[in-house]
Amino acid sequence: MFASTPNPIVLHADQEHSGIRMAIFLSLFAALLIAFLLARWLLLLFAPPAIQDYTIFLACVGAVPLALLSIWVLEKGLKRVWHSGLSLVLDGRGLAVHDRRDGAVVDPTAPPAFLWAANMGQLNWYFRLSGYPRGGRERRAPAKWLCLATELQQDDVRLSIFTFMSPAAAKPWTDDPRQGYHIINPTELYDRSARSRIGPPTRPNIPHRLLQTKDARYWLAERRRWEFGIELTPDDFATLLRSVAAGRAGIVSYSP
Repeated sequence: MFASTPNPIVLHADQEHSGIRMAIFLSLFAALLIAFLLARWLLLLFAPPAIQDYTIFLACVGAVPLALLSIWVLEKGLKRVWHSGLSLVLDGRGLAVHDRRDGAVVDPTAPPAFLWAANMGQLNWYFRLSGYPRGGRERRAPAKWLCLATELQQDDVRLSIFTFMSPAAAKPWTDDPRQGYHIINPTELYDRSARSRIGPPTRPNIPHRLLQTKDARYWLAERRRWEFGIELTPDDFATLLRSVAAGRAGIVSYSP
């Protein structure tokens, strides 16, 4: 039996969207200047004369951690209130994709793109973010982390969702055979010649030899993720996986 509540779960996607990245980039310069002026004023006000001879140098050194701290606080605050406009909504009926970017209007009464009551396919895979020239969103994550992805399919509709996780955080998913996570190796896609290293990193086409292996469906799903995938935070991604599992089992229940 499916249980629904008036307060579905909303997972905001692409939290590090271009608007936030631009705001952080511009704010960094202002933060450095303000931190420098503040540190200089404090040194002139409280430092002994012997230290004041090095006011400019010490103010520059002190401004960097102060500015970085303020930017970190600003970024956390912006992510709470400034969303990309793209979100996944989970309720007792299913999973809906709400895209309000570019001023688009979303009808909340429209049926979800994926219904729990209907047959749904799911493909899970992951890979390490090392050993190949990373591009796009992958460059923001540490090289030791993993990319975890899932693709949902219902009739002709597909949806690719992914996140970046540390190996420790990913273990409950990658090490549990019941989750069905399959590892792929992106290094197999790349030409290792010196010529291939010229220019910005891009994801190459999938060689035919890989499309003729047992992993072909994972490579095709990875290409769709690279082109159209929706990024979630690790916590939201885990919430999505648990919700999909519960929905497919017919035991959906959401708390306000």
